[in-house]
Amino acid sequence: MTNINFSILLAIVGCGLVTWLPRILPFIFSKKVTFSEKAKQFMSYIPMCILTALFIQSLLVVNENKMTTINIENLIASLPTIIVGFITKSLMWTVIVGVVTMGFIRYIGLF
Repeated sequence: MTNINFSILLAIVGCGLVTWLPRILPFIFSKKVTFSEKAKQFMSYIPMCILTALFIQSLLVVNENKMTTINIENLIASLPTIIVGFITKSLMWTVIVGVVTMGFIRYIGLF
């Protein structure tokens, strides 16, 4: 069994708090605030904007001094994932199809 140095344990706990607090505090504070209907409507688009930004970032490959290209693996894996998402409207099935598709593409080594 390995002994953990107290300073390492403290650093791990500190990093966990620094990661956790900015994600949790807005939810805690927003429970005590009453938002207008326009603010609620605006905030309803935020998750879609964040997911779209992450999705596009995973599709594009930025090469220094070269033109930006598309990550073909991610593009091919995203097609059945998007279709399943639209048809089922289920996050669970969408994630499962995405993971399985990406695993299959990497297993057969197309790219």
